[in-house]
Amino acid sequence: MRVIAGQYKGAKLISPRGEVRPTTDLVKGSLFSVLQAKGLLNGDTKCLDIFCGSGALGIEALSRGAESCVFVDADTSNVRANLNKVRISCRTVNGDFRYALRLLKNSKFDLVFCDPPYKSGFAQETLRLLIKYGMLSDGGVAVIEHSSENDLIIDDKACIIDHRVFGAAAFDIVRGNSESDICGNV
Repeated sequence: MRVIAGQYKGAKLISPRGEVRPTTDLVKGSLFSVLQAKGLLNGDTKCLDIFCGSGALGIEALSRGAESCVFVDADTSNVRANLNKVRISCRTVNGDFRYALRLLKNSKFDLVFCDPPYKSGFAQETLRLLIKYGMLSDGGVAVIEHSSENDLIIDDKACIIDHRVFGAAAFDIVRGNSESDICGNV
């Protein structure tokens, strides 16, 4: 696993051990092409990487010019090692995502990466909490990675501004307006 573009291009990242499914370079490259084409990633973008694992998505965003990123995971040791490797200073929050979102609820983010365990239901819960706490800035979006076998079910389909499938993985770029927009189980 590596950073594929930008300031830290080529940096090799440490991947978590155990049952993990790092986002492939193909998926990551496509995602960031979409984000940049839609003007969702630039020099003043504030990011949040939930269920960050190695921190590959947040570090990629920083490499491509994002202003900042907060990393959240139950175990942040890998992301801290990777941040040290590329010499980036960022906030990490070690703990359950619910705790982390309560802790960060007074913060605003332009771009949120959410890559929870598949079929856990955590994607919808994360989106509901982001909306409940008002954590998305005006025009802010959440990128949800999930199994291509399960759709992210949202009442207002206009909230999904892009959907891509890559084999077993899919991602949706979501702009949520209210808690009632989000339902289902990914």
